[in-house]
Amino acid sequence: MLITTDGLITRSYPVGDHDRVVHLVTPEHGRLSVMVKGGQSKKNPHAAITQLFTYGNYELYHKNGDMYWLRGGSVLHSFYTLTSDLTAMALATYLCDVTSELTGEGERAEPLLRMLLNTLYALSAGTYAHAIVKGVFELRALAMEGYMPSLEGCSVCGASHPEQSYFDIMNGGIICADCQTAFNRQRSELDAAELGERRIICPMTASTLAAVRYAVSAPAKKIFSFVLADKEEEMFFSRVAETYLLHQLERGFDTLDFYHSIEESLPQGENK
Repeated sequence: MLITTDGLITRSYPVGDHDRVVHLVTPEHGRLSVMVKGGQSKKNPHAAITQLFTYGNYELYHKNGDMYWLRGGSVLHSFYTLTSDLTAMALATYLCDVTSELTGEGERAEPLLRMLLNTLYALSAGTYAHAIVKGVFELRALAMEGYMPSLEGCSVCGASHPEQSYFDIMNGGIICADCQTAFNRQRSELDAAELGERRIICPMTASTLAAVRYAVSAPAKKIFSFVLADKEEEMFFSRVAETYLLHQLERGFDTLDFYHSIEESLPQGENK
């Protein structure tokens, strides 16, 4: 079977002494594993179209089993310049891993792929803080794939614009400070087992809540166009989004750990 499809190279690794396997996220066919014969050689004719973060048009053929084989293709856009900035590359690799996790083979992935491409454009341009780009992608990708949080108002009393609120990570909603205080009071009076629930909550200011709401609902072309007060609030927004994603997907990512290790190694004030 021969197919032609656009797609983004989200992962690449060697196989044996000469070949290479790439993961390709495509609009129509979802995530595909593609064998590139002789892909470890710099003289391979397909070297340009199989680089990490390359968006191209690919001609693939399918033999027995799950693997596709690369026959040819052309580059539509390359984000390879991201590899010249270690922090940006680490973040891009993590976002590609999230996309692959949310994309199955044979599943339509056009909206999520478009979101990833927009995010890589934003990272390449360097216009927005990494924490903003990361948090927006995490929240928007989850919302697109069926993990939309309920953010209209407090899940208990319905208050829509609390000055202080909490993100209920497990239930995907928000709780205002007054209702959380009441819950804490009740919890102190009753045994935790008697309450019958376990909760993970992240405190949010009014501006953090506004940013979370914006991330899941803004038009795609303006999705990164908001401002938080300072780097501390940007990082807090990013942590809220990350906590929600890791809990909903029920797994961690080595690439996320690597991204954080690079961030922590940077001198204070150099984090983008």
